[in-house]
Amino acid sequence: MNMGEHSGEETSTLRELKKISKILILANAPIIEKELSKIASSNARKKIWVLIDGIRMPKDLAREADLTQMAVSYFLNAAAAAEFIGYTQREPPRRILDYVPPSLIDLVMKEQQVSKEEEGGEPSAASQTEEADSAVMLKEKDGKNEQ
Repeated sequence: MNMGEHSGEETSTLRELKKISKILILANAPIIEKELSKIASSNARKKIWVLIDGIRMPKDLAREADLTQMAVSYFLNAAAAAEFIGYTQREPPRRILDYVPPSLIDLVMKEQQVSKEEEGGEPSAASQTEEADSAVMLKEKDGKNEQ
């Protein structure tokens, strides 16, 4: 067997494992959400969970969630202790269990809409469309990450 054949088998195996992982996550979504709610116990913590993408650093999460870095640090340490994320200092946190319940995405989207309304009155049709597109993109990204 040459190197190309071996790589093809690994890719096929990885693809199958990702499918199995997605099926297990979807089948156990209510249980996962219940366990996640033990550490993501406030709207602020839920927002942090949604924002964790393996790219944002804790200071970015704090800024985007409008929290202190210490509050974000407490949450990240709790999530790491529960083995929901991989997190070490000077590295962006990454979800081990890459699942964002739709209710959390909806919560964050509603919160963004409320803050936009407070800033400038009623949101325009264009901003409502943009928000809907963002929600769809977040849900699609979540689906791709689970695959």
